[in-house]
Amino acid sequence: MIRLCKKEDSAALAAFCGNTLFGCYILSRFCCYGNDYDFCKCYVDEADGNVQTALSVLDGTAVVLTGKTTDFEELALCLPVFGVRVLLCSANAAAKLPFPELQQKTAFRLQTPLPAADACGAAPMRGVYDLISAAIPGSFSDTKDAYLRFLSDFTFRQTRGKARLKAILENETLCACALTAAESDSTAVLSGVACRADCRGRGFGKAVVSALAHDLQNEQKDVHVIALNDSAVGFYRALGFEQEDTILWLDVK
Repeated sequence: MIRLCKKEDSAALAAFCGNTLFGCYILSRFCCYGNDYDFCKCYVDEADGNVQTALSVLDGTAVVLTGKTTDFEELALCLPVFGVRVLLCSANAAAKLPFPELQQKTAFRLQTPLPAADACGAAPMRGVYDLISAAIPGSFSDTKDAYLRFLSDFTFRQTRGKARLKAILENETLCACALTAAESDSTAVLSGVACRADCRGRGFGKAVVSALAHDLQNEQKDVHVIALNDSAVGFYRALGFEQEDTILWLDVK
């Protein structure tokens, strides 16, 4: 039966999540928020001390990691009850759930070491939000408090060592940025990779990704990313990322 994750489940949850992209999201959120906040909850289905399914729900958007013994019928029934509106999952899980597809993208894992690059670890967060919004349409929800949600989540995770940022500024103008959407002890997911339109072609995007990935690899962390368009696919492949999985967003009715 799927239930709220408990602190004593932490070791089993970490073992189940491993170095996977979905597991990184789940572990990062659980390590930062636990189940102490209404907007973020972590659920597990376990048997004999072994986790079979892990689910993290943040503001109505959920990430699920399924296993060989996942009960998909129970999962489908529980998602609406848990307030899930959108579900992020693997293609295999999507095929076993009765929800329509919203979109699909390609996930990549970094397979080669990246060199250090010139980029700083701080930038005005309002500028970061505006740059990502302009460079990646639809990256944030279209609500008045979207920036405050982004700021509070990133800052909260950053103070707990589960989020970081790399940026390039010229004359106090933010040119490019990259951050981690999630971090666990062994894994990280890159996100928010953006470059100003008038700064493109100067290697800034490559520099912020290299700087961020280099630091993560020095900490022995696997590095994942979701390519949001065809241009991003070519960009990440050129840097040494290799295709890992197809990621789907499902509309939970």
